[in-house]
Amino acid sequence: MSRPDPQLFQGLGPLIRFTARRDRLRLGLWLGGIVALLVGSAASLLGVYPDQESIDTYVRLFGDNPALVAFAGPGYGFDDPTIGVILVNETQVFACIATALMSIFLVNRHTRVEEDAERAELVRAGVVGRHAPATASAVVVAAMNVAVAVLAAVGFVALGYATVGSLALAGSILVVGLVFAGVAAVAAQVGGTSRSALGLGLVVLAVAFLVRAVGDVGGSWVSWASPIGWAQGVRAFAGERWWTLGLCALLAVALTLASFRLASRRDLGAGLVPPRPGRARAGRWARSPLGLAVRLQRGAVVGWATGLFVAGIVYGSIGDDVAELVEDNPTFADVFVQLGGGSLVDSYLGTAMAMLALVAAGFSVSSALALRSEETAGRAEPLLAGPLERWRWALGHLAVAAFGSVVVLAAAGLGVGVAYAAVSGDAGEVVRNLGAALVTLPAVLVLVGLAALLVGVAPRAALAVWGALALMAVIGFLGRLLRLPDWVMELSPLEHVPRLPAEDLALTPLLVLLVLSVALVAAGLGGLRARDLHIR
Repeated sequence: MSRPDPQLFQGLGPLIRFTARRDRLRLGLWLGGIVALLVGSAASLLGVYPDQESIDTYVRLFGDNPALVAFAGPGYGFDDPTIGVILVNETQVFACIATALMSIFLVNRHTRVEEDAERAELVRAGVVGRHAPATASAVVVAAMNVAVAVLAAVGFVALGYATVGSLALAGSILVVGLVFAGVAAVAAQVGGTSRSALGLGLVVLAVAFLVRAVGDVGGSWVSWASPIGWAQGVRAFAGERWWTLGLCALLAVALTLASFRLASRRDLGAGLVPPRPGRARAGRWARSPLGLAVRLQRGAVVGWATGLFVAGIVYGSIGDDVAELVEDNPTFADVFVQLGGGSLVDSYLGTAMAMLALVAAGFSVSSALALRSEETAGRAEPLLAGPLERWRWALGHLAVAAFGSVVVLAAAGLGVGVAYAAVSGDAGEVVRNLGAALVTLPAVLVLVGLAALLVGVAPRAALAVWGALALMAVIGFLGRLLRLPDWVMELSPLEHVPRLPAEDLALTPLLVLLVLSVALVAAGLGGLRARDLHIR
């Protein structure tokens, strides 16, 4: 076997340092967000399930629910459950998805996005090897996955979870992240654009999740057709099998090497699968700023809406089990009492809506920040060189962010409503839960307004809106368990929204949030008109 040419990786060290320094804020947000949610969830479980009786109740109520098995896993260790087994069941799949998403987005950003923006061509014009930029991206993303796993394992052990099980759980999260870094690297060679490469990576992740879910629900070998199933096969806290992590590691290496091979067979800026040519002339609806924004973001709207609808079904399907769970777990009952009035089931549904609204806010932020992406990629400049005014161009994207938020929240509410109506036998729950989801819209729109303000006034700090969303998530998921001060809790717009159906509808805070979001958008549009474009 011939050895690789060292010149192919020339300049690797400086590129690694440059990549890490350039994206230090983004990397910090990913790392802090994932680790905080993992360790925070682990800490909260200790209070909710303080004894063996409550642990056994969890297994009895949740172990045979097909919807929960699909989203949580096969329930390894349920025959002799411990708090560690619950930790795995509650966090493993979602943590694996989070690291996979981190890897896909970061690898795509540092490979195909750079090519589309023509920055990769400038870098390659220097003394830089063909594979050095992609390798630098792989090293940084791999280091991020290792950092997530190490910090999560340290947090688990510090909280009192078994060391071996904590290492196995953290290892499963690590290897899934590495596998999908390899998937994204291959997708970057296949896709004709950064958008298509990103879409391909996300499709592979969705298929891997669905294959694992089908196998786990049916108790069949099908789970082993997914790398997420391999990672779960380590059986953390349930008699560890370390060799399954080796399968993921080998796949990650194979995918990375395949991406290098494929990179040698394509032109810079082009994919192995060229983009499909469009029509010679756009339709009338696509010639307006709003139509163009819809055309660019319609896939994201459909994807987020589908995901939230499925998540809503999971939340709604266990609505009838909540009362029994709380009845046997006073600590759990105390948590729901703190969340608001109404019955225990209504309090649970209101909390579920708040959690789904936080996820929907992720779409809202990413959609609003498309303004900044279009600007930095140089696609906004040709549009604005003509008679198109900046505020009309920006308002098109912000309108899609706002209307898309309505769609994804409605999908979440319908999912909860349809599932809970099916288990409770009350068809009226569909409308009631749909309304409960849409009530959270003003809080979500505040983030859209904040993104518009930052893009217009302080474009270099636009990514800080993700930090605001992370703060909302910490307050929403952990605020009451951590007993945060009232002034900290009130920083989250969701804390000012009535949690239907547990609380009564109050219009005043909703109107205040709507006015605030409109004011933020107006200030952002004013700032956009007054500043230069293409600020890096």
